[in-house]
Amino acid sequence: MKLDSSSGSVRTYMLLGLLAIIWGSSFILMKIGLVVLGATQLAMLRMACAGTALLPVVMRGWRLLKKDDVGWLLLVGLGGSVVPAWLFADAQREIPSAMAGMLNTLSPLFTLIIAVFLFNTRASWRQVVGLLIGFAGAFGLMTLRDIGGEVQFWAASKIVLATMLYGLSINVIKNKLSHQQPVWIAGLSLFAAGVIGWVFTLALGTVPDLMAHSHTAEAVKAGAAVVVLGLVGTGWALVLFYTIIARSSAIFASSVTYIIPLVAIAWGHLDGEGIGVEKIAYGLVILSGVRMIAKTENPA
Repeated sequence: MKLDSSSGSVRTYMLLGLLAIIWGSSFILMKIGLVVLGATQLAMLRMACAGTALLPVVMRGWRLLKKDDVGWLLLVGLGGSVVPAWLFADAQREIPSAMAGMLNTLSPLFTLIIAVFLFNTRASWRQVVGLLIGFAGAFGLMTLRDIGGEVQFWAASKIVLATMLYGLSINVIKNKLSHQQPVWIAGLSLFAAGVIGWVFTLALGTVPDLMAHSHTAEAVKAGAAVVVLGLVGTGWALVLFYTIIARSSAIFASSVTYIIPLVAIAWGHLDGEGIGVEKIAYGLVILSGVRMIAKTENPA
C-alpha cells in the first residue's frame, strides 16, 4: 500500500513506529523480569495484566459473543498468547533478547504454511522459495554458539514453536472469526488468557515473591517491566495494531515485522549483549524470506 503525504498518513507511520518500539522492547522487558521471576511467573503475570488492560473492550464487545466463537477464542487466547508467552520467557533464560527478537520474525512464514496445509490456501513458487530462505536463516541463527561455546538449539526451538502458534492463531482469526471486529477478538481472547494468568499468578505467589525479594530495587524493576509488558506490550499494542490496519491495510501494518528486530537488537546492544555479525546476517536472511512472501501476498 502506498500512503500519501497527508497528515493522516504521517500519523499512521508514527503509529507504526510506536508499535515497533513497543513490540521490539518486549524482549528486553522479559529479560529484566527474569532477573527475579521464573518463566512461568513472568508469563502468567504478563497475561493477567494484558487481560486486565482490555477489560473495557470486553465490556463493550461481550454482547457480540456468539456460542460458536467461544472455542475459537479460547484457542486464540491459549495458542496465540498464553503458551507463546511462556515459551518466550523460558527460552530467554538461555538466549539473548536480541536473538529472540530476530527469531520472532518467523511468524509470517508459519502463517503461510498453516494457511496452505490447514486452510487450503495456495502458495506461489516465490513464497515457497521465501519459506526455504527464511528457515535456512533461522537454522543458521539457532546453531550459532553463545559466549560460553554452547549451542542453545533447544531454547531457540521454543521460540520457533511460539511463532508457529502465532501463525495458527492468525489463521484462526482470519478463517473462523472474521465476522467479529478485530479489536473485540483481541479483547475477548485476552480476557480468557487473563483469567488463566490471574489464576496462576495467585497460585504461584508471584506478588508475594516480588515483595519478599531480598533486593527491593531489583524486584520493583522486574515487576514494573512485566506490568508494562502485559498492559502496553501485549494488551494495548494489539489495539494499536488493529488501529493501524483500520487506517491503512493489513499488509502495511505487517511491515512492523521488519522494524521489530532492529529495536530488539538496539536494546540488546545497550544491555551489553554480544550481537555479532553472524547473528545479524542470519537475521537478514530470515527477513529476506519474509519479504518474498509478503510481496506476493494477496491483499484480499
